Amino acid sequence: MGRLQTAASGDILERDGSPFFLLSDTDWMAFQKLSTEEWRELVVRRKQQGFNALQISVMPIAHDNSASEDAMHPFALRDGSYLFSERNEAYFDRAEEMLSVMKEYDMIPFLHLFWVNYIPDTWAAKVSPGTVIPFEKVRPLAAYMVERFAKYDPIYSVSGDTGFETEQVVRYYLEILDVLHEKDPRGLTTLHLKPQADPPEVLCRHPQYHFYAYQSGHGIDETGNLDVHGCQSAMPACSEQFLRKAQRKPIINTEPCYEGHGFGFHYGRFGAYDVRRVTWISLLSGSKAGISYGAHGVWQMHHRGESFNNMAYSGMPYDWRAALQFPGAWDVGYAKWLFEQYGMFSLKPSDALMARSALVRMAQSDDMAVIYTPYHDEFAVLRDLSGYRVEMIALESRRVMTPLYAVKDGKTHFMLSDCNEDMLIIARK
Repeated sequence: MGRLQTAASGDILERDGSPFFLLSDTDWMAFQKLSTEEWRELVVRRKQQGFNALQISVMPIAHDNSASEDAMHPFALRDGSYLFSERNEAYFDRAEEMLSVMKEYDMIPFLHLFWVNYIPDTWAAKVSPGTVIPFEKVRPLAAYMVERFAKYDPIYSVSGDTGFETEQVVRYYLEILDVLHEKDPRGLTTLHLKPQADPPEVLCRHPQYHFYAYQSGHGIDETGNLDVHGCQSAMPACSEQFLRKAQRKPIINTEPCYEGHGFGFHYGRFGAYDVRRVTWISLLSGSKAGISYGAHGVWQMHHRGESFNNMAYSGMPYDWRAALQFPGAWDVGYAKWLFEQYGMFSLKPSDALMARSALVRMAQSDDMAVIYTPYHDEFAVLRDLSGYRVEMIALESRRVMTPLYAVKDGKTHFMLSDCNEDMLIIARK
């Protein structure tokens, strides 16, 4: 199989000339925490659920981690700080073993090279100063990673959870992008951002920055409301931010709320419904090149009984094997299947809709309209859907229904059906 690339349209990915929906799981700490045998267990599970990529932080994330005596480190440690001149080859050898397992199952490595705690002047560097890499060591380390991993045909993310705080931060990322462009220019590359971060123009113009990735995050507002701008309903605004950019690129929400994760300093945890909602709102708002999924416990490879250093924000993680069974992973696999089966790649966001909430989202093309409603309700499409085949899918039970609707004065009015679930309505000529 060929490597992924951006399509000529500039808004989706493709592989071997065909549209490609990227569905990635979040396994940040896999290289540090899992044995090759445990990794195979995870890869097989996600492959069966429809995933085609796995996100991994090449080096450990310092500020979101579970204490483990068996964890490996990429460098020697002295007084809690990494000695970047003393590389642990065994760490990278095991990483290659794990990438070989992925290759057996045609799973794409989505490798995040320099998480934010490795970059000076960032919020995470202040939390973990012992992991900051001197600038002169960035180029050789980036080159070493690419030389070891390029043969596994990865996607790259230069950054992790970044906010572009200073010019020095941007300088680091430009240096890494330059190395990738020299060493593996065909390797699809992005930047992983913290919520609402905006990459500067100098990065957006770089020829190695191939697609936009953002995270809609794990927070809620101070009242505990999930449906406010800037929190879980911010997905349309995130998409719009990148749709407005002069440099047209595919867009993906690569860190929506993790299933089982706490409500960001508030009581409660996200469930499968929240995962479905963020998935479909993202896809129909313009972030249609794919979606990522995360389970709280899998991403940090937590083992029961370990301490966790960010419990106040995230809540105690589940054991990784328990979190691996969460039902939301099946829901995103089903979303990928629907997107591909119905050929939704040409959809564009549309506001030709009359609904009580902005969370009801619609995208359309010349011969299709797709609407997601997180709570079943009455609404109207400002389009005559006479002659269309209209289907409604209840996304929790996956029942396919014939919706009740009527066309009047050029509008299609959808009435309440007897099903209390989040719904996807697909109308095709």
